[in-house]
Amino acid sequence: MNLGHHAMLKFPDRPGSGIISTSRFVYGQVYPEPMENPADRGYSILKPAAPIASLRRVPTITGESADLTRFPARQGFEDIVQLVSDPDVDVAWTAVTFPRHRYVWFALKDPKVLSSTIFWLSNGGRHYSPWNGRHLGVMGLEEVTSYFHQGLSASARSNPFSRSGYRTRHTLDARRVLMVNYIMAVAKIPSGFRRVRSIKLDNDKVCLVSNRGHRVTAPIAISML
Repeated sequence: MNLGHHAMLKFPDRPGSGIISTSRFVYGQVYPEPMENPADRGYSILKPAAPIASLRRVPTITGESADLTRFPARQGFEDIVQLVSDPDVDVAWTAVTFPRHRYVWFALKDPKVLSSTIFWLSNGGRHYSPWNGRHLGVMGLEEVTSYFHQGLSASARSNPFSRSGYRTRHTLDARRVLMVNYIMAVAKIPSGFRRVRSIKLDNDKVCLVSNRGHRVTAPIAISML
């Protein structure tokens, strides 16, 4: 079985209004085929199958690089990437800060259960029904064990990720419970808090640390993980 959580955020209508960061990932890749077909009035900009070493520099079909740490961006395009979380950390995370609106959204997971994060970058790249170019500034931040969004068949059989040792499915066992826990939360941030650099767990709370050293503490039910 492949599985995941399909969290979606609607970003404020201003370029780069959200700043995205994640815990360490061991591999990243753009979807291996063109995500959209111009003949069907759909458009993508990221280079198919391009490996991702840094979210700040992702190859595009134009030969330039895209910065996936800021969104909305690249209006008129629809793209998907997958990041394999470091399986050696106890808790992996994804976060988006909205400095002008003074809050942060974040998600926590066990990377041994939910092995990857999929970014679905949806910013008006689909001009066919039912989207009709109106789906703007929406980002899916999906914690999954899957092969991109390809579903059960592609995730369960051998695929480029599984052949590289990255989990894309779970084998269910009637004698063993599989718990797929996940925490999604928001917290206020102070002025000057920009990108989340780290998230530290401490009993019944988490501490979010920014790249400038600002700290935010939020109560959280860590036992849920």
